[in-house]
Amino acid sequence: MTGRELSENLNYLGMSSGIRKLALKEKLATAEELAVMNEVEVCDLVANEYELVYAENEEIGLVRKDKMGEYNKLVTVISR
Repeated sequence: MTGRELSENLNYLGMSSGIRKLALKEKLATAEELAVMNEVEVCDLVANEYELVYAENEEIGLVRKDKMGEYNKLVTVISR
């Protein structure tokens, strides 16, 4: 997943804010750095550490890349 792909799944302003908060919480950048970054740049930071596992209209699911093995063991996907 790229930052642009993640950004395209942020349907609401609150989601963009949530991505910035996640980047700050995970110390992917300082508050000052995040303040001058555009949405795609912030999403690039997050996409380097997280994988998008689902995207719905009002929420997205992200899993740390180092936890994907554990996630895949827990989830069973049924598709058409």
